[in-house]
Amino acid sequence: MKIRAVLPTFIVIAKLIAFLALTRAVLRSQDSPKTNPLPTVKEVMDHYVTALGGHDVIFKHKSMTIRGQFELSDKGPSLDRTVYYKDSRILYKIAMPVGVYQEGYDGSVAWRLHPKSGPAILKGNEVKSKERDADMYYPARILQYFKSMEVVEVTDFEGHSCYHLKGTNKWGIVNEQFYDTTTGLLVGYKFNSRWRGGSGDESEVFSDYRDFGGWLMPTRTAHKSADGMQTETTTSVSFDDVADSVFTLPDAINALLSKKGPG
Repeated sequence: MKIRAVLPTFIVIAKLIAFLALTRAVLRSQDSPKTNPLPTVKEVMDHYVTALGGHDVIFKHKSMTIRGQFELSDKGPSLDRTVYYKDSRILYKIAMPVGVYQEGYDGSVAWRLHPKSGPAILKGNEVKSKERDADMYYPARILQYFKSMEVVEVTDFEGHSCYHLKGTNKWGIVNEQFYDTTTGLLVGYKFNSRWRGGSGDESEVFSDYRDFGGWLMPTRTAHKSADGMQTETTTSVSFDDVADSVFTLPDAINALLSKKGPG
C-alpha cells in the first residue's frame, strides 16, 4: 500500500518538472532577440572594412582610376565611363554620342559640364555631397560624414539578409544603408533625392564584388528611381596612375566662374 501511495506523487512531481522545463524553454525562445542583440554601428562598419580587404589595403594607394560602362536602361547604349580619384578630388567622365559628359570636384569647386546643356557650378549641399564622392577612402571612414547613425533592424534588401542602418549626414540628409549579415558587404543605399532636384525615393544596389589589388569592390551598381534604372559596371581598376593635371578645370567652367566673380 505504501508503494501505491508514493507512485502517484512521483508521477505528479515528474510531470511538474517536465512542465517547468517546457515553460523555461518557451521563455528562452521568447527572449532570444535579447540574447542575440543587434550589432553596434561600429561592429557593422568594422566587418565591412574587413570584408573589403582591410584598412591597410584601402589606404595603400594615393590615386585610383576606374574604367567601365554606363547604361541609361537595359535597351540603351553602353557608354564608356572613367572615374579618377586623387587627394580628395574626383573627375567623372562619360563618352556620349554627342560629346563627353563630365563632372568633378577639384578640392573647392564642384561642377558639371554637359555637351548639350553646357557648364554648371554646384552649390550648397551638392558641393558637400561631391566632396564626399571625391574621397576614395570613403568606405573606411563613412561615419566621418554622419552626425548620427543607428542599426535599426535585420531585414531583407534585394534578396539579402541585411543589417539596416539609418543615419543623418552632416548636411542633414537621411540615408539608409544595408549590409549583408553574413559577408559584411554593402548591398545598397536608400535615400530621397528631392533635395537636389531628384524624383524622390531612390536606391543604389551594389553587386558582383571583385578583388582589385586586394580591395574588394562592386563591379555593378544599379541606380533605381521613379525615372527608371541606370547601371554602372566596372571592368578595371588601377592605382597610383593619376596626374594632378587631370583635375584642371575645363575652360567652360573657368569662364563661368569668371562671370560669377568671387564667392
